[in-house]
Amino acid sequence: MKRSEAARYARWSALAALLLAAITGGIYLHRQWIAHVERKKAPPPLTEDKERQSIGLTLSKGEGDRTIFTLRASKSTDFKGQDISLLEDVNVTVFGKLGDRHDVIHTQSCNYAKADGSIQCSGNVQLELESAADARRAQTQGGDKANVIHVETSGVTFEKTTGQAKTAQPVKFSFTNGEGEGVGAVYFSEEGRLRLDKVTRITLRPTEQQESGKKPATPATEVVLHGSSLEFGKQSKKVVLYGPATATTANEQQLTAGELTLFLDTQNRAQTLVAEPGSQGETPEVKSQGEKAHWKLRADLLRAELAPEGWVRTLEGEGNVRGSTENGEMQSESGNVEMWPGVNQAKLVTLRGNVRVNGQDRKTGNRRKLMTNALQLNFGGGRPGEPNPVQHAETLERGTVEWSDTAGAQSKLSANKLALDFGAKGKAQHMVATGNVEAQRDLEGRPTQSATAATGDVQLDAAGEWTQMTLHGTVHMKEGDRRADAQEAVFVRAADMAVLAGQAVARDESSETHATRITFHQGTGDIEAEGKVRSTDLGTNKTSIQLSPAPSNISADHMAANSKSGRALYTGHARLWQGPSVLEANSIELLRDSRVLNANGDVRAVFPQAAPDSKQGKEAAIWHVSSGTLTYWDLENRAHLEKSVVVKSADQRMRGPVLDLYFTHQGDGKAGSEGTAQINRAVSTGGVVVEQGDRRGTAERGVYTAEDNNFVLSGGTPTLYDASEGTTTGRELTFNNADDTIIVDSGNGTRTLTKHRVQR
Repeated sequence: MKRSEAARYARWSALAALLLAAITGGIYLHRQWIAHVERKKAPPPLTEDKERQSIGLTLSKGEGDRTIFTLRASKSTDFKGQDISLLEDVNVTVFGKLGDRHDVIHTQSCNYAKADGSIQCSGNVQLELESAADARRAQTQGGDKANVIHVETSGVTFEKTTGQAKTAQPVKFSFTNGEGEGVGAVYFSEEGRLRLDKVTRITLRPTEQQESGKKPATPATEVVLHGSSLEFGKQSKKVVLYGPATATTANEQQLTAGELTLFLDTQNRAQTLVAEPGSQGETPEVKSQGEKAHWKLRADLLRAELAPEGWVRTLEGEGNVRGSTENGEMQSESGNVEMWPGVNQAKLVTLRGNVRVNGQDRKTGNRRKLMTNALQLNFGGGRPGEPNPVQHAETLERGTVEWSDTAGAQSKLSANKLALDFGAKGKAQHMVATGNVEAQRDLEGRPTQSATAATGDVQLDAAGEWTQMTLHGTVHMKEGDRRADAQEAVFVRAADMAVLAGQAVARDESSETHATRITFHQGTGDIEAEGKVRSTDLGTNKTSIQLSPAPSNISADHMAANSKSGRALYTGHARLWQGPSVLEANSIELLRDSRVLNANGDVRAVFPQAAPDSKQGKEAAIWHVSSGTLTYWDLENRAHLEKSVVVKSADQRMRGPVLDLYFTHQGDGKAGSEGTAQINRAVSTGGVVVEQGDRRGTAERGVYTAEDNNFVLSGGTPTLYDASEGTTTGRELTFNNADDTIIVDSGNGTRTLTKHRVQR
């Protein structure tokens, strides 16, 4: 081997040895580093009171093939001489007896008692209450666990045998749109139920409308609930707040009850709030003490359906519902309120079962009362910050409304349906009554007034009092012994007036009046009738005119009467008939109390004449009368006629400016006895003309006597004109129609008898 080759080999050998040494050193250093790291990761050395430390611990409780809960700890340390283990990073997953829960309890460290399986956690504890379905959904779909109720507390003891977690420390919890707090709690893992034992508070907040990005029309206020204890069932979605319990809003609305129950929706948002008396026996009551409105509502049970945004959808009351405001009160067996969206204002209110609504005007003191079995009210609000006046109210079943005023008057209106419309400021304006309408009015010192009709409508003033009431369709009225019928009746309260129209008829015990329109002024007693007026006096009242035992009838275009004074004036083609007697005039006036009849203007009448003795039993002759005026006194059986008076029968006629007719009644001839009034005597003064066939007599005074059928002319220069016999005069002329004789008294004490044949 050459020297050069040997030297090259020696260099390569040294280099290989150096490389091997470096590799060997690197391996050694690497092993030393790994050992250092393992020593740092290894648990600390056991103290003298510890025996064994494990990496993790898992405990479970089952029932049959179902696991109720599982406890996992990342570390478990046993203590020497003690039956206690220290658990770290503890998680308890609760599945419940039905496997429908996925509640998780988490804390940093706990002591585990091996003997009874109880676990005591002195530090902070978090509970996440969640259903199994929500847990699976969150695992598969990802995202935040928005449907979880979070609970924070401390000092929790977990009993393995019962599955209950207990604490006496303060507790805080939160859910989607609310949070709460209390002191002391028990969690029942098998049922998924949480109970807070001492004074609790829950705050409900509106859910933000994040999807649309729009803010609500009016910010929904928070609702704060207080109670003595609370119980929450995650699976049942029910939170029970035991009383005395209250729910309060920032706008001074408060709900109090013996027990409040809050139901949550599938996303743990407040959905329904139920108020009950509970074991405290405190009747639920909601009231508002705001500046603009003071009201109160009570019921055996109150239920509010809540929107996710925080406003009330509906409010229901069941059992002994009572409400009151400054202007009145209401009651019913149940009630339902549908709210305008987003503004917590009533939209539709429905009351059912023995509904009573009482109102009173604070200025006048007048009272109103509505009674029905079902009532519905519509409100016209729905705008934030603005009033929410009622627009329409109607009874869904038969209803009655009553009014009473300070004067003591009572008014009542009933119908199958009552509908009331309100003005822009919520003042009642107009009421419509439909079906079997009944109206009644009571005034002090007067008989009750009542009326029935098919329909009706009522006008109301600003105080809610009726001003005008109109009834339609076959109206029947009654007041004491008086009755009335018409197709329409209008009552005006201020004028105390009633107007009947359309085939109007008014009746009492003794009379009846028909007309197109009849008006009653009930305060004064005035009565007016218009259009085809016809009155019938049945003759049962002895104060009426008695021309015949038959009913008395009178017709005219108009009538004005007064029920108090007994006066009745018929005008326009007035005509009266009773038995054979007929009277026509421009106007006929009847005075009930004095039993007087006055006829004026173009008076025409027909009266029967009493038959002479020789003709008794034969049909009575008829006298036709015309004059400017006629007055008849029934008590005197006398009629007084003036202005161009003419009375005539078939064969005789008497004319003069003034004439009196004296009547006797068929029968015994006594005034007022049964029978027809007949002319017994006629007396004319002031220049009389008597005509009998072609014979005519004149004098200052003329007297006709029906009993002997004689005319006696006297006064002035009585003169008898006869076409065949000439003229006869004397101080008194008497001629007998029966035997055609004339007696002339010459005035010198002698009487001259002249006999003529009267031509007929």
